[in-house]
Amino acid sequence: MTETSPVAAFFAACDADDLGAAADCFAPDGVWIVASGPEPGRTYTRDEIPAFLKEIVGKRDLLDADGARMIYGERIVVADQEFLEFRCESAAGVVLDRGIDVFTLSDGKILRKDVFRKA
Repeated sequence: MTETSPVAAFFAACDADDLGAAADCFAPDGVWIVASGPEPGRTYTRDEIPAFLKEIVGKRDLLDADGARMIYGERIVVADQEFLEFRCESAAGVVLDRGIDVFTLSDGKILRKDVFRKA
């Protein structure tokens, strides 16, 4: 995997709270499919992603305040997809959430971010 991965750029922008840059990692017809809601989960279009990211940053800040942390595995690249395992642990080390993000890429952008998780 190269440093120019749109997935790496997406996470770097999220870490910097640059939600516009994070959303720009998605293709114009890109979507983010979350695991919650009726299967396959709620789908956010490219235009809806910045507002959704703002919600996520708010939740992240609450978790940070409680001492929880997100832990990511190494991204695995297979053809036009990247896979990333994640888990959220409480300050005491209890796993609160875990799952896998599956990113489908096209022309240097994220075409689909599909989240599979276990609570």
